[in-house]
Amino acid sequence: MIFMQFLIGPLLLILSILFKIFPPKKINDLYGYRTTRSMKSQEAWEASNRLSSNLMVGVAVVCCAVQLILFFLLSPATAILVTCILMCVLLLALIPITENFLKKNFE
Repeated sequence: MIFMQFLIGPLLLILSILFKIFPPKKINDLYGYRTTRSMKSQEAWEASNRLSSNLMVGVAVVCCAVQLILFFLLSPATAILVTCILMCVLLLALIPITENFLKKNFE
């Protein structure tokens, strides 16, 4: 259970760093930040993927910090649940933030 508790944040951090290091080069249907607005142009595609990967790194760092703090305050099961809920909420918040950025800069 403790292993699982310390796996969530670091795994997200590794994935977000990989997205940052290896962003999708061209608009595609498999990999990257894919919305109608981000796929309108190559410039919007690159900007949205750059922003979303930077935000994902921030979310991962926050999740790692929260995991560490909750390890000392809550039971492992509760800490995992709280961390997962927080991670989902923060990752979902990336969508309107990125979409607002695209709307302001590419329309």
